[in-house]
Amino acid sequence: MTDTQPLLDVRGLTKRFFGSLALDNAAFSLARGEIHALVGENGAGKSTFIKILAGVYDADEGEILLEGARVDPRSQSLPLAFVHQDLALVDDLSVCENIALVAGYPRKAGLIDWRAVMRQTSAIYETMRIPPVDPNRLVATLSTPEKAILNIVRTLAHTPKVLVLDEPTAALPEQDAHRLFDAMRRMRDQGASIIYVSHRLHELFGLADRITVFRDGRRVHTAAMNEITGSEIVEQMLGRAVDLAHRAHAPVRDEEPVLKVEGLVVDRRGPLDFTLRPGEVLGLVGLRGGGQEAVGRTLFGAKRAEAGTITLAGRTLDHQDSIGGRIKAGIVLLAGDRTSESTFPAMSLIENLFPNPLIRGRSAFELVSPAAERRAAKERLDRFDVRPRNEGAMIDWLSGGNQQKVCLARWLEADGKVAILEEPTAGVDIGAKIAIHRMLREAAAAGRAILVISSDLEEVATLCDRALVIDRGRAAGELVGERLTIDGLIALSTLGAPTAAAPEHQAPKGADAPHLGG
Repeated sequence: MTDTQPLLDVRGLTKRFFGSLALDNAAFSLARGEIHALVGENGAGKSTFIKILAGVYDADEGEILLEGARVDPRSQSLPLAFVHQDLALVDDLSVCENIALVAGYPRKAGLIDWRAVMRQTSAIYETMRIPPVDPNRLVATLSTPEKAILNIVRTLAHTPKVLVLDEPTAALPEQDAHRLFDAMRRMRDQGASIIYVSHRLHELFGLADRITVFRDGRRVHTAAMNEITGSEIVEQMLGRAVDLAHRAHAPVRDEEPVLKVEGLVVDRRGPLDFTLRPGEVLGLVGLRGGGQEAVGRTLFGAKRAEAGTITLAGRTLDHQDSIGGRIKAGIVLLAGDRTSESTFPAMSLIENLFPNPLIRGRSAFELVSPAAERRAAKERLDRFDVRPRNEGAMIDWLSGGNQQKVCLARWLEADGKVAILEEPTAGVDIGAKIAIHRMLREAAAAGRAILVISSDLEEVATLCDRALVIDRGRAAGELVGERLTIDGLIALSTLGAPTAAAPEHQAPKGADAPHLGG
């Protein structure tokens, strides 16, 4: 391999599914000791490209060269490692067992050395400088961010020549994302090459060396990160210019709160007090383990509060209410783990839109008209711009962004007072993110109270009218209006108090990273 020869060189990659082009003569190159970002809308061909590299799909045309030699991605000996967006973890095994599945089981006298397995787990977490979780904890008991971290650190158990990270920060809080970035830089400095797929464009500045944009299955642009702006990346992704101006925050309404939370204690953390008014978008953020995730689940009836009161439209709710009872009362929740908690795999869009008669405010014993249900489904698919607009299509066929739109259509069109959204745009492309933010603002304008629980600080700063930073189940502080900025959220999350004049988040010099507004 020469100094100018790419470590990985992909040429003319083409893949068809049932006559449709998923990849169309796509090309990509990766240098030794480089972090190369790969971006594009959902459906641009990124996932198909990664799955061909991983040997999941066979390419119809094209070739893949590693260090100048043509290779077969299905070979088990290739020095490539992958962290996929869908968590490939075994819930019924412990943390250390999941890591050992990749790193191997240390043995002593022919038997598994469980102490060494646990030491191995701690050592791998330390490479990312993240405090390890209990190695003996079942993966099923971990939170979504904890699972995402485990999925990443176990891949780093060995040192591949090429590491492919597909949306690794989609479920990570800001602090853990930066730890991952530091680990990536150290790996690059030691000679590793990394393909980094992300929809969070602001992450790429100061991290990636180069960027390649896919659109409609083709590579349309490759550039050095210090030679391109965020707006130019978006234009290349969409094929058109888009206004990404920062949204002006709506003034806080004077109406009586529709939701009032007082002295809430969950998982022995709290107490928490806050209110939410009709037409308001309130954000809850915090460091990993701060307790913000538990708040939404408690309001929805999926967790039990240990103390405090929840008042909805003047009525105090019973802490023993079921999820069905909370839906009937007017509280709905869109879970952050879309694959396992929000969608119904192997079921049609109409079945995903109307899984429960309670969502439509009807009795469980009321007869349903299939024709009326199809008409209602078509109306929702049109209104939320879901593609394809075929109510009979399986939800598994849709891109992540379109799956998320289906879930939003289920809840935002249902009769309700409060919509709770966990990570509403995690893993979706910039076009879908803009559309989802617009839908949420429209729902708020129609009087729906919206609670957004997100680790994407840019999303909270641009979408929400107010934000509470949660620490150990309590409100560490509140940011409103012009003070609601990324830097303000970071300062309040990490220091416990906002800066005197928290400025707008700035991209590195020359980056012009966009703010994504609704």
